[in-house]
Amino acid sequence: MTGIHGPRSSSGSSLLRAAGLLAVAGGLVNAVSDYMLQGGLAPRAAVNTFEYLPQAPFDLVLLGSVLGNAALPFWLLGFWPVYVALAPAGRWLALPPVFLLGYAFSIFPGYHGSYALYAAGFQAADAAVASEALTLMVERMHAFHGAQRALIGATVPIGSLWFAVLVLLGRTRYARWMVLSTPLLAPLLQPYIEMLPAPFGGIVRPAWGTLFFSAFFLLATLVTWNVQPGADPRNEESDS
Repeated sequence: MTGIHGPRSSSGSSLLRAAGLLAVAGGLVNAVSDYMLQGGLAPRAAVNTFEYLPQAPFDLVLLGSVLGNAALPFWLLGFWPVYVALAPAGRWLALPPVFLLGYAFSIFPGYHGSYALYAAGFQAADAAVASEALTLMVERMHAFHGAQRALIGATVPIGSLWFAVLVLLGRTRYARWMVLSTPLLAPLLQPYIEMLPAPFGGIVRPAWGTLFFSAFFLLATLVTWNVQPGADPRNEESDS
């Protein structure tokens, strides 16, 4: 039996589903690591994870950094179903947002994994008597962190807006309301998440971005669940 999304069972479809589910699983594992970076789940007012590192227990931050660094690369697998979901718009329109967002997301493992190093440096600087070497080290850590944010910030907005336009034009496998999964919305909404008081801030804020991005991959996986990769989207109507 075939449906609007093509054959219901094929090795290609199974691999596509597996790629999407692994991306979602990687996001959920990273959500756990996000809480570790803040010392565990705490019902308190929202705090910025990076700014909280001087107070966070280092052993837990270290474990969270390693765990997140190991899990985040699975997000890159999720861009396969994202591309397939956009494919009806045409290859040359679907590829740019995938490449732009994929580039930004490929930076996340290093961005996340470096938090243990930041914590070690910040805590050493706080515990030491005035030291020019430690002060310079901390300044350089902030500079590196800022550079990573700049790389991500330069590509996520363009890729997200391109993605949103394609979805709103109705030429993809996404329903138009799925534009609400556009990755750019996560950082745009983050300041409001950080305003949440206790106990909600400490529960929602640590994994906010991670869970939002995981939902982005989950939607792409569901939309392409029965799609056979490589099939001509123009034939889907006739197969229904």
